[in-house]
Amino acid sequence: MWKDWPRIFLTISLISVISSCQKQADEASIAFKVYCEMVANDAKPVAFQYPMAPESVDLRWSDFEQIAKGYDVQLFREDSFPETLLFPSEATAAKTVVIIYTGNRLKQYQQWKHDVLVSNEEDFKSQEALARRLGRLLGYSAQGVNNLLRKNTAYRDLASFGIDGQLTHLYYEDIGKAVTFYSEVLGLPQNDSTRFQISTNGYIQLHLFDEKHTKEQPKSTAIALLTDQLPEWYAYVKEKEVPIKYTYRPKDDGPHDGFVVIDPGGYLLEFEQFKQHPENELFMAALAQTKKVVTKIDSLNFFATVTWTYHQDLLKMQHFYDEVLGYTMVADQGWTKIYQTSPSTFIGLVDERRGMQNYADDKAVNIEWNIADKPGFDQYANTHLREYHTVSGLIGPEKYQYIIR
Repeated sequence: MWKDWPRIFLTISLISVISSCQKQADEASIAFKVYCEMVANDAKPVAFQYPMAPESVDLRWSDFEQIAKGYDVQLFREDSFPETLLFPSEATAAKTVVIIYTGNRLKQYQQWKHDVLVSNEEDFKSQEALARRLGRLLGYSAQGVNNLLRKNTAYRDLASFGIDGQLTHLYYEDIGKAVTFYSEVLGLPQNDSTRFQISTNGYIQLHLFDEKHTKEQPKSTAIALLTDQLPEWYAYVKEKEVPIKYTYRPKDDGPHDGFVVIDPGGYLLEFEQFKQHPENELFMAALAQTKKVVTKIDSLNFFATVTWTYHQDLLKMQHFYDEVLGYTMVADQGWTKIYQTSPSTFIGLVDERRGMQNYADDKAVNIEWNIADKPGFDQYANTHLREYHTVSGLIGPEKYQYIIR
């Protein structure tokens, strides 16, 4: 028996190796099928099978072709994948990447590769832009690209420093009248004499006019107070004779309902309720996590807030919110983009051609975000965000000032 042991051991070892190889082959095939299914159904514009040794791809190529044929997708074998900030270089060095695509997507990839090869490797901004371009080709969200850049580079966005809350600053000629309106008419909780809570993490701060904020200044903003008590609130503001700009006309099949009133300083307040609708699905999931802030008015409440800002170049603002601020877009209405800035606060970017207000160079609003790591943000911004960074925070496109505390 003992003399047969080497042969038995060798047989067991061979079985183990074969079993291991079979398991790896099965795992590769399963992953490949998933990627093909995603591309075939347009869940991803392009998919990369995970990088493999060239000889492993040689062994599996006929299987890959057969699987791809079944899903009606095409393959391209990339044996010299270029370096990109999106992935660590060691992940693709000396590896083969099988690209799964349909239509013109391969040409799109090849154009990207050409631009990478002729780009300046020392220019971080251009390399970041190329990484984001690849991320879009792979179907990643802006936040997904941000996450990969944070893993592989020194890149950070504002959201990664921890947002604790949002404060919207508004400006008045008669601040006493404004304080009375928000305290007594709307019954909002007060944190101090001029600061009012409009959601768990959201506040408005009232100020007197100053040299930067004058009576003649266009308002350039609106505040949405989100509630599930629209009929009750509408009856209440009519009873109190609050000026109404747009009346309450609910629609069964619309994405949202609401009405708009005018506060003592001329700011528009939108009492609004969003509903399940294709454009609101992620937004509704976010709103489901919020808690109600009960007012002093017959238990009427709000549970979230949107500060609307109005823009001439909506795409430029969207890129700023995606790539510099790093907030998640939760609703895309085409001419408005709603971003979540804290658990119960949102910013709505609005195309001024269709919004309630017009774009204005001089802003009658300032937006403030409280962050958990202010020193860390300042240190990063001084080095990487010099075109936006100021002593008080950030200046974004279209002259919007964001105070960072």
